[in-house]
Amino acid sequence: MAETNMKSSPAELAERFGPNLYRAAAEKGMTLTAYLNRFENTDPNDKSGLDVFDRVLRHAGIVSNAVPEMGVWASEYGEFDRSPQTRAMAAEWMLRQWRKVSHGNHQRSLLQHTDNVPGSWARPYADAMSGRWDQMVAPAIPLAAVVAVTTPIDNDTYRAAYLTSDATQTRMVRVGEGAEIPRMKLVSSDRAINLYKYARVLEATYEQLRRRRLDYVSLIIQRMAVQTETDKVATVLDVMVNGDGSSGTPTTHDLTTLDAAASAGTLTLKGWLAFKMKFANPYLISGALMQEAVALQLALLNTGSANIPLISANLGNLGTSLTPINQFADAVRYGWTSDAPALKIVGFDPRFAIERVTEIGADISEIERFTTKQTQTLTMSEVEGYALMDVNAVEILDVNA
Repeated sequence: MAETNMKSSPAELAERFGPNLYRAAAEKGMTLTAYLNRFENTDPNDKSGLDVFDRVLRHAGIVSNAVPEMGVWASEYGEFDRSPQTRAMAAEWMLRQWRKVSHGNHQRSLLQHTDNVPGSWARPYADAMSGRWDQMVAPAIPLAAVVAVTTPIDNDTYRAAYLTSDATQTRMVRVGEGAEIPRMKLVSSDRAINLYKYARVLEATYEQLRRRRLDYVSLIIQRMAVQTETDKVATVLDVMVNGDGSSGTPTTHDLTTLDAAASAGTLTLKGWLAFKMKFANPYLISGALMQEAVALQLALLNTGSANIPLISANLGNLGTSLTPINQFADAVRYGWTSDAPALKIVGFDPRFAIERVTEIGADISEIERFTTKQTQTLTMSEVEGYALMDVNAVEILDVNA
């Protein structure tokens, strides 16, 4: 579809809504929602706060969210079946519900130098990374919490790039006249990263769906997305532990080596702190994944007295007169999942560890079949792969060794 400098109104977009818009967005490497903003006629009098797609739905008479206190109810799903245009709108509406889970608002907490460390006696709580609200649907471990960067591509083959260096190459040292300047190399993989299709299909007859309100259908779609995000985190964990085939594998540290007094299988405070110190500059551990039993041991670590558990101790100062310069004492976000290796803690720096590669437009064929009534099933699919960008950003603690 030829690009135009003329922006269309919501009414004009509603008239020509169809697969061609999805293809045009995919060619630009954009979602349809982002692409539609190129055609928006800004109305200074519009105070609704709606984006272009929501304005198109409004023009089509489709209400996606209920406001019971005002007597406003979500439209029935059958409203999408009035015309080919509204049926095409249904596909993007479903994708938006999916993205609420897979690309939700996730961000790190910002601490000022005067703030007490979360979990200390002066601040015995951890701040939420993002807001929560009623009816929120989100995976227990968001994929965004373990991914450093997302790279969109327009095919199913990707060769990752890796930084290779050693301590002598990364230092800014004095260079003699005519001497070689130390350098860090960016090398491409000799092996393509595997991209996998993650998909969920909701099987339902048209009669079952058409009388359902959109907010109810939205909840079903978001629930489907949660399981897909869980599967993706399991894949990321496998890449962290075993590498992606080109990047190497992270170092594993035995608990009894870090703490000679420790017994295999029982996490100790000394072993945990020593493990955190294994993250050398510029890396720092700010995320850790493990199984539930190990997470419970971690949460119940104490400082020598059962009355002062680790989560209540002022480790930000490591006492009352010592303040570490190294940034390892910050609160570590830890998560438990059955997909983690047994009796191991996979620590990582989410800024450098994992690159997510996603294929733009991988769902175009499903959208076309749905729009042309070749199928009544709700199919949500994504094609993604993961690369370990920097093997030094991941360390593993073997609690059982």
